[in-house]
Amino acid sequence: MKVQSLSKTFLFVVVFIVIVMTVFVPITFSGQSSYGMPSGIDQTAKYFFFLHNYYVEKNGPDGVCKYYDILKAFADQGFVVISEIRTGKIIPCTYAAKVVKQVNKLLNAGVPPENITVGGHSKGGVISLCIASALGNSKVNFIIMAGCEIESVKKYNMYPDFKNLKGRILSIYATSDAVANSCSEAFSMSEKGLNSTEIKLESDAGHKLFFTPQEIWLVPIVSWINDGEL
Repeated sequence: MKVQSLSKTFLFVVVFIVIVMTVFVPITFSGQSSYGMPSGIDQTAKYFFFLHNYYVEKNGPDGVCKYYDILKAFADQGFVVISEIRTGKIIPCTYAAKVVKQVNKLLNAGVPPENITVGGHSKGGVISLCIASALGNSKVNFIIMAGCEIESVKKYNMYPDFKNLKGRILSIYATSDAVANSCSEAFSMSEKGLNSTEIKLESDAGHKLFFTPQEIWLVPIVSWINDGEL
């Protein structure tokens, strides 16, 4: 009788653990589990290099800006997301060289440039502009999320030479943003190889609009990448 009782108890515990693990899956184990450069390259996959803002650089990924939620949102849309948390004194165009090498690795492995997107918010958008200027590929996609006309970036000359901008670039920002503004002036300086689009989102969230994944900006970005339409 004791053996039977123990067996029932053991079975109950096992079933309970399985149920708990099924219902309460930690976010780090749902969807894409790693956001590093993949060891194997799928030529048919769509890749998204996401570059976070200065807030995450200074405060880490678990603050008001939901870094991992944003990565998961893009992964849930079918992208292979590549991203890392930057630390230290990061100079945008210096750091951009690292991502340029990663993008070229995909290109050299046979990934079509149309299947590669580089994007980021605020300082991440500045780095994306640096990459667009250094990469020199007119078919790679770039998303600049409130990354233009930032006074501190202009003050310390951290923007790239806009005449070298190349790529298929989408600029997106909120009408209420007091930190960043239109990329139209930067785009106008490009000498060749630039196909640019810009949209202003009606939102009161200002520069923090891109701190969390929201349909207001996620839907048009994904639509623009996948379909070329907004």
